[in-house]
Amino acid sequence: MITNQSEILESTESSILLVDDQPEQIDIIKSALEQHFIVKVAVKGKLVFQICRTGVIDLILLDVMMPGMNGYDICRQLKNNPATLDIPVIFLTSRDTQNDETIGLQLGAVDFIRKPSSPAVVLTRCRNTISNHRAKIALNRKNDELQLMLLELQKSMKIRDDVELISRHDLKGPLSSIIGFPELLLEDDNLTEQQRKFIKRIEQSGYTLLEMINKSLDIFKMENCTYILQAEEIDLLVILKKIVYDLEIKSGHKGVHIDIGGEDGSKNIESFIIVGEKMLCYPLFYNLILNAVEASCKNGKIGIHLTTNGGFGTIQIINSGEVPHGIREHFFDKYITSGKEDGTGLGTYSAWLAAKTQGGKIDLDTGQTGGTAVIVTLPCPP
Repeated sequence: MITNQSEILESTESSILLVDDQPEQIDIIKSALEQHFIVKVAVKGKLVFQICRTGVIDLILLDVMMPGMNGYDICRQLKNNPATLDIPVIFLTSRDTQNDETIGLQLGAVDFIRKPSSPAVVLTRCRNTISNHRAKIALNRKNDELQLMLLELQKSMKIRDDVELISRHDLKGPLSSIIGFPELLLEDDNLTEQQRKFIKRIEQSGYTLLEMINKSLDIFKMENCTYILQAEEIDLLVILKKIVYDLEIKSGHKGVHIDIGGEDGSKNIESFIIVGEKMLCYPLFYNLILNAVEASCKNGKIGIHLTTNGGFGTIQIINSGEVPHGIREHFFDKYITSGKEDGTGLGTYSAWLAAKTQGGKIDLDTGQTGGTAVIVTLPCPP
């Protein structure tokens, strides 16, 4: 069986097949090559294919004028055979017409050597051709290895995503108790107002977490562009105030104060209407405001500025912390996090995805010394 050339070159010594019917030419070329290569000789066309079946051939030097089957016919058959099509062919000819060279190159030859030619020239061209051929095979092998690595990486990512889906699904079981028990406790008449307030906060947090888990499952749909957006006119100010209230305990522990108002500092905004989906806007801004709280200095301030311009609403979330230089360019990439032991790197990514799904965008402004601004742009009603 003819050896497939993509599986060759394990040995350091290369083999050249010289195809010529003129003994004097065979002697000249063989003497120039045999000190550097294993040289095999075929004086007839049919012998070429027999020799190729017996072992690896790295290069074929092929005379154009051969008895019976000429060099062009031999080359055509070599290039039509999957087992030999990759073997480089150099034509040898005493003819000196451009048409001959054109035909040879069109058939798949890599070079053309005129006879008689200097033995040193023949040796150099053979060396260069074999070197290029070896480099091509090595490159193809490396490419195959990279393709396999990519497939393995894709499998690993698929497994990780599947585990995440299962984890989110399994979280719903414990949450049923977190949500259910407060309902039972609130039926007790012996509770103080403060106790009722704490229990309602637990219940509300449970529902908030359940909502976020349900919405996180939609991340996969948004990534695959299969999410069906149910856009409507919504008052984003109501959602932002709810988020600030839900984060009251966390921000209170750090003494962080959150202000919502216009870019000019005014706080008399009664509503802020955008076109989007409530179930996407809540986790979008929850994640961004939570990040701002965690990044803020103790007793710091967070400003949420709302403005409209050109059919879009702009929401700037400004805090006193700075984003580490190492992650600024990849701030919204998946699984990017810094300085958080329990960070997953999904918060800002899911926010970016939710904004994009709603026809908006998110930008990061780190130009302010000692501060950071995350700028969200969403469509407004026409």
